[in-house]
Amino acid sequence: MIETRLLSTDELLRSLVDEVTEIRVRENAALQMIAELDRRGAASELGYRNLPQVLRHVVRWDLHVATRWIDTALLLTGEITPTGSELAPVLPLTAEAVAEGV
Repeated sequence: MIETRLLSTDELLRSLVDEVTEIRVRENAALQMIAELDRRGAASELGYRNLPQVLRHVVRWDLHVATRWIDTALLLTGEITPTGSELAPVLPLTAEAVAEGV
């Protein structure tokens, strides 16, 4: 843990930017997992009606938040078709920026 009181303002701001970037990169990893759970049909496999219900149970999100994360995940992740072709995300430039933590 950084002792924030000992940092200059510039160092403190740089540390904040680094922390937020790391959070965003980790959120992107979570989005990738959510998209894969959706592609696999994990909700029915686990006995749930839909994926928002799964996320409500396992990560304790309300249904609105869970749905928002799923919608975002589906816009920012690519997909492999049954024939093996790779489809780009719906929002490829945004997906690239999110992956970098921007």
